[in-house]
Amino acid sequence: MAKARVLIVDDNEKNRDHLIELLRFDDVEVVGESTYGAAAYTWAQQLDIDVVIVAIEEPVARALRTVEALSSGAQSWPVVAISSRGDRDTMRKAMISGVRDFLVQPVNAEELRQTVVNVRHVDQARKASSSETGLSHALGTVIAIAGFKGGIGKSAVSSNIAVALAQQTQQHVALIDLDLQFGDAAVMLDVIPNATIEDAAAEIERIDPQLFQSYLQTHPSRLRVLAAPYKPDAADHITDESVERILSMAAATNDFVVIDTAPHLDGLSMAAMEIATIVLVVVIPELPCLRRTKAALTLMQSWGYSKDKVKLVVNRAQRRGAVSTAEIERVLDYPVYAEIPDDRHILTGITVGTPASMSAPKSKAGRALNDLARTLCGVPRPQERLGLFNRLPNGRRRARARPNRKRRSLPANHCGGPRSPTNCPA
Repeated sequence: MAKARVLIVDDNEKNRDHLIELLRFDDVEVVGESTYGAAAYTWAQQLDIDVVIVAIEEPVARALRTVEALSSGAQSWPVVAISSRGDRDTMRKAMISGVRDFLVQPVNAEELRQTVVNVRHVDQARKASSSETGLSHALGTVIAIAGFKGGIGKSAVSSNIAVALAQQTQQHVALIDLDLQFGDAAVMLDVIPNATIEDAAAEIERIDPQLFQSYLQTHPSRLRVLAAPYKPDAADHITDESVERILSMAAATNDFVVIDTAPHLDGLSMAAMEIATIVLVVVIPELPCLRRTKAALTLMQSWGYSKDKVKLVVNRAQRRGAVSTAEIERVLDYPVYAEIPDDRHILTGITVGTPASMSAPKSKAGRALNDLARTLCGVPRPQERLGLFNRLPNGRRRARARPNRKRRSLPANHCGGPRSPTNCPA
């Protein structure tokens, strides 16, 4: 296989030299280096680049704009970010800008090499898939929701997050139910679909991305839903190739695409995770689920999926007697990205067909789901509107001044305490 051709982008020349030294391998070749800005894009065009490594350092805003320029547009390249800033906010901003992987300094040579090779491999597979289907690369943010045991609330999480994204962003959001045998996203959202993914797959050769939208059903939240087939045996007639084309069409015509996968690993789930920007793995604090999830996470890491792409979400958290979050992280050897508390509003939302993120946004689960959606799409949490003089210098709230109330005077003969014949005069 030809060497992976790499461009290094950093305003600091010493840092660029250090990365060049780290990447002295037989299968990797650093063919150029650049500062931030237009120069990076120009060099990438001229040097036939496979992967770009961009340092996310101050000025961070300029670095992120460089990532956006390199990773989007008519011509784009996969970007690996490397930074001394390992905080979640920086990682989130980098992923929103378009990075494929994020490494925190200090990084060793083999880790950097393996990341470059994996990112190049995935990018080549995506380009090959796009070439075969005649479609351009996915433009929207694709979020695959995975779970590896039935009954863990994966579909409830999917529908809640999809609705929350539609409401938080006011952009085009689609939910694809990829559990072809027993998917019930339409039931959870109380929508009656005119068509399903079975219909779209059957006519895949004649529909284009715009016509594809007619197969989606609109929910009151503005979410668009592509429902699973009515009959379980319909899954036998839907090919992996048709589903891959459907997912590409959804990503090409929506700002966000949420994919509810089947509760097991199959070809369709793997295709969804491959095209996804982020994979949310849902787990509940129970040992059988943890055991299966650990095996699946190990497999995904062997595919080259980083912890920036695969995120762990604990559903039904904080239940009395359940495994703690700290124990989940220890057992899975994987960080927890978000927790969704055990909350009756989730079940109520499923029963009435209105997700808790919409019907009960102030409930424990509703707040957690909306916060997770905001994090995924980069929308800040709403701040309480307090006046300038209602906060102390350290950020604490100032106690509200209560209106003056006229004190009610006690009778002259009142002696305090409860009135009784023995302690108050007649």
